[in-house]
Amino acid sequence: MSHSQIPSEREAASLLAAAKEAASGTVSATEAPQAFMIVLAILSAAIFSLYGVIDTALWYWSPALFAPLIAWYVLWARQRPKRRPALRHSGKYIAVMLLMMLALQFSNFWIPQTWLIAILKFLALVAVFTGALWIMRRETIKSRVKDGNEQAI
Repeated sequence: MSHSQIPSEREAASLLAAAKEAASGTVSATEAPQAFMIVLAILSAAIFSLYGVIDTALWYWSPALFAPLIAWYVLWARQRPKRRPALRHSGKYIAVMLLMMLALQFSNFWIPQTWLIAILKFLALVAVFTGALWIMRRETIKSRVKDGNEQAI
């Protein structure tokens, strides 16, 4: 390679940034849509916040509400390229996943007696679930891009 073909430091940084952005975009396209994640968080928070407010038999049937969401994801996933799972998740991903599980467990101890308290529990769970799923999605994308960059060609 002659000296004229070697890019300057600024051009090299620009090319690397463009490659990283393209890789992130490709990986993001294979992850679940953000709307799906938000609907999943809202539906999960609604189900867990209604425990103790509605009849127990009805509450046990409430996970059936996930059926349309699962159908949406399956139909969406059929149109996308198959995603390659991350080989290792980051420490942030594991910490946020454990935080979400801990929040869900603590929410089981908070049984609302009125609709107002159920709404407060719902808002708290939506905030925790949405934030956790958002961070987990971001960390998965970062891990997959990093893993893809470390693969030998």
